[in-house]
Amino acid sequence: KGLLTVTDADRIELSNLTRQFLFREHNVGQPKSRAASGMAQVMNPGMKVKALEMFVGPKTEDEFNDDFWMGLDGICNALDNMEARFYVDDQCVKYQKPLLESGTMGPAGNVDPIVPMKTQTYRDGGQADEGGGIPMCTLRNFPHLPDHCIEWSRDQFELLFVKSGKQAKKFAEDPDTFINDRESSTDDAQAIFEVRGLLSLLRTAATPSVQSAGQMAFDYFHLLFRDKIQDLINAFPEDSRVIDPDTKQDKGSFWSGHKRFPKAAAFDPANPTHWQYQVSTTALFAQMLGALPLKKENDDNFVKDWRNQKWCAEQIKSLKVPEYIAGAVNTEGDRAGGAAGGKTDSKDTLRALLRQLEEFKGKPLPALEEADFEKDDDYNFHIEFITRCANLRADNYHISNSDFQKVKLVAGRIVPAIATTTAAVCGLVMLELFKVVLGKPVEAFRTRQVGLAVNTYTSFEAEPPKKYASGIEKKVPKAEDLPADAFDEAGKIKPEFVISEPYAAYPENHSVWDKLEVPTPTMTLGGFKDWLANEHKIKLKSWGFVLGWKSTEDENGKEQRTPFSTQIYPPPLVLDPELFPPLTDGQGDAMKKLMGNPKVPQPAKMQYLNAWKQAKEKGVMPSTGGEAVKLDMSLKDVLLLMEKKADAAVQDGTMNPKWGKAITGLADRKVWVVPADQTPSCNTIPADDSDPVDVRYMASIQIPLV
Repeated sequence: KGLLTVTDADRIELSNLTRQFLFREHNVGQPKSRAASGMAQVMNPGMKVKALEMFVGPKTEDEFNDDFWMGLDGICNALDNMEARFYVDDQCVKYQKPLLESGTMGPAGNVDPIVPMKTQTYRDGGQADEGGGIPMCTLRNFPHLPDHCIEWSRDQFELLFVKSGKQAKKFAEDPDTFINDRESSTDDAQAIFEVRGLLSLLRTAATPSVQSAGQMAFDYFHLLFRDKIQDLINAFPEDSRVIDPDTKQDKGSFWSGHKRFPKAAAFDPANPTHWQYQVSTTALFAQMLGALPLKKENDDNFVKDWRNQKWCAEQIKSLKVPEYIAGAVNTEGDRAGGAAGGKTDSKDTLRALLRQLEEFKGKPLPALEEADFEKDDDYNFHIEFITRCANLRADNYHISNSDFQKVKLVAGRIVPAIATTTAAVCGLVMLELFKVVLGKPVEAFRTRQVGLAVNTYTSFEAEPPKKYASGIEKKVPKAEDLPADAFDEAGKIKPEFVISEPYAAYPENHSVWDKLEVPTPTMTLGGFKDWLANEHKIKLKSWGFVLGWKSTEDENGKEQRTPFSTQIYPPPLVLDPELFPPLTDGQGDAMKKLMGNPKVPQPAKMQYLNAWKQAKEKGVMPSTGGEAVKLDMSLKDVLLLMEKKADAAVQDGTMNPKWGKAITGLADRKVWVVPADQTPSCNTIPADDSDPVDVRYMASIQIPLV
């Protein structure tokens, strides 16, 4: 009783002293959680504090498990990113715990009290807007501010240490499709860049080592800061003019206004920006290739002997300067771009590079470890790489350089904290804490917003939970799909042509705080189906269980998280290889044998035939398929099987380990909660002769494990 658990994986920096009240100069370098706990106990020796040095998230659920969350009376957040806030919010919903969420942004601050069953959750309140971005044409070709270079370099981090590995895997899985896609690309500049980078990675992956990682870093130096700049100079020489395409009028010099005529770089091992780029990029590529162990948390001596000019100069001696290959320039989005002055045979260049790719078809690719950007570790080379990359870019365009701390703020999207704001927000959080402890009604809680710079202080009642209710969705068809008599005299679509689709919520008017609680861990899947029908009057139609997430790309090439699921209900059919016709049969004979075999269930005959055809193409009879979900399995055993399948999907690369598994650690859990957005597909069982209605909104389902 009376225990306060404090966790923070960061260590105290000198800059923290200006915006924190518990740290002193002698605390610099110490863990934040331990220093803060120690100071609090000096103020109040009777205070019980447990200090941990851990992030709170899916990867630490072995420590922050069911027992931990169930043993808490409440949670107070002091986080700096949306992902962590949403995770803690989800845990508070799952375990029915009050949450005091707060944050500061310079002179502005907010406090959001979140109380089970009484208020909306943090996620329901909406996501913070990170603001607008920099135009792509400015980032791509015409930066004129240090921040442009930093944003561009942050993109290069993702490109080199995340996306390049994905490109290599795509090529290894289906080289012909990869090559055809690049050859048919309308953006030659991007395709040439991607293929050159991929060729460098494939050569390096053939013999992964620190030295080959260094060559890859060296290749990218010349590709990014020499070749792409030279391409721009070739396309738009210094004396280029802007000619109006319609009037042919000369509108002045191309390199004017914010456009700065660039200068291609030549590697200089004595230049601090150059050798620090080479060191940081080599370290990151070496970790990606497995030639260097991944940096461990709080290891401030990680490859310490590399971090000097002498190490780089020695490495450079054996590296080969790559030949300049003329590429192309993409000026899409630049309305004043004009026509390119110089011409390059970019398609011929691309085809020549793709022919080189052909040599790597069928060659094995080692496991590639994607970098997971972490701004708060000054020794992992992430901010270091972005800093050196940004300054190399700045030197190309005669822009002033940025120091490590500025890059950390911009690339990490950190808004400096102000001690006065922190103090005000902490005081307001404590007021809400008293209300939680006293069990005050929802009307007593206040959501607060303060703006010290503009002298505004607002407070309003906390919003009640968002409720989900049944309703009718009106779908208006496209006008061109309707007959002439579907419109009234005013030209509007008549009501009888508007499609009405009813939908249900179960339970009616439920919120995210509500759960359907399965009564016992021994309930079978079949029993669960009957329980839904008998107790809740809803029919189980299908259930695709989300195992985790795989990485896909949207139409703009941006990585996105896509759920990966497997079928639970109806239980998937398990094919018996003993019932397959011989692979030497023709398709007609195989079909006759399957249709005439009484052991093959009638509804499954075509599935057997399709599986037999696939087996015949491969020349191998399929296996039994391992464990399978059955109606007489307990829900606990079904979940354990799903955990095994999730582990296997990560092992074989189907799911991205960066996103984590959706089900894990069942052995140490007391309950498992199926989130509302992952619940089974059901429809209502009407009490009268009315039609069943699809359940669109269903409360989460809590399954006991003990």
